[in-house]
Amino acid sequence: MPKLNVGMVLDNEFTNDLRVENEVISLVKAGYNVFIFCFNFGHQQNEQDFHGACVIRINASKKIIKKMRALTNTIFNIYPYYWSYYLVNLVKMYQINVLHIHDLYMFSSGFITKKKLKNYPLTIVGDLHENYPEGLKHYRFSTTGLGKLLISIPKWEKTEIEWIKKLDYAITVIEEAVERYSNLGIKKEKFTVVPNYVNLSEFNSHGLDEEIVNKFKNFFVVSYIGAFDYHRGLESVVKSIPYIVKEIPQIKFVLVGDGANKQSLIRLAEELNVSNYISFEGWQPAGKLPSYIEASDICLIPHLKTNHTDNTIPHKLFQYMFMKKPVIATNCNPIERIIRETEAGLVYSSNNEIQLAENIKYLFNNPSIRSEMSTKGHSAVIEKYNWEYSSKNLVDLYRKIESE
Repeated sequence: MPKLNVGMVLDNEFTNDLRVENEVISLVKAGYNVFIFCFNFGHQQNEQDFHGACVIRINASKKIIKKMRALTNTIFNIYPYYWSYYLVNLVKMYQINVLHIHDLYMFSSGFITKKKLKNYPLTIVGDLHENYPEGLKHYRFSTTGLGKLLISIPKWEKTEIEWIKKLDYAITVIEEAVERYSNLGIKKEKFTVVPNYVNLSEFNSHGLDEEIVNKFKNFFVVSYIGAFDYHRGLESVVKSIPYIVKEIPQIKFVLVGDGANKQSLIRLAEELNVSNYISFEGWQPAGKLPSYIEASDICLIPHLKTNHTDNTIPHKLFQYMFMKKPVIATNCNPIERIIRETEAGLVYSSNNEIQLAENIKYLFNNPSIRSEMSTKGHSAVIEKYNWEYSSKNLVDLYRKIESE
């Protein structure tokens, strides 16, 4: 029996998206023919091999795509039809059996494609990375300017339920998300949980950059790695510094990433006169991230607790744990559950810079506890919180689709 042809749909360039990369690698290893349909904003080859999968890139303007994407599910709902124009041809060209579509706002492009193809046997799998309607309450494009006027959160909340029910299968990143969807009236049987656990064979496969590691060797390093946005809670990190520096004058906060509020964070640091205690490292390629983690004594996840962060899980938690770093994180439901279960770190109340400062000082003064947390976190990743464990659910889902 021929294996399924899977069309993985990603509305971005296929670069450094760990979740998509891990899923592709696992499906190829399981024997499926995988095609990645994504964009080329001028930096990539139009066709390329990736671990046995075929990357097919669509030439596009990043600026125009961002605007069309933001207007999905508004009166200017052009984006799904734009994508379906390409998907119809790609499905026929590569005889795709399954469209595996990432992110809620992309699902309607799959529905439109399936409708256009009429009697073509096409299965739609929706991969839900986050609580998108809740995220819209925090993203800049949906809370300022025209976006604030055109984008309706209540409409998205209704659409979310309609589209997930319309999927053939749905994937989520964490068990808490399944509970949320169940409370919205969607059957739990619709979902497969494929968490963002760390891929042990791929993460840090390029080794460490000693220049980065040595750059901070004379400091007590507290690091954050990831996107910068208001819901990430980095303001509380900067505000915690005045409560720490008298006791730990050699502290250095290493913030690796970029985003909407970077400049406001820089200004906040200047206002609090703590700029010297922060190193803004900017965006870094994935291969450099393990080196920053290695250079750290403590790693942070300061995300604000919302309905968005209570229903997702970041890769960085498991990367930190794998590299034997104690974690200090806010009380977002999935993160708190895993940290308390594994005893890999400490939890503080979201947006509470005083609690954060106390936790940092406590771990600084107790190196044996830091070491114990590091060991427990690493062991938990080796035993359970790794991609090999997580990917079994993904492959089992595809075996089910294949057998039907």
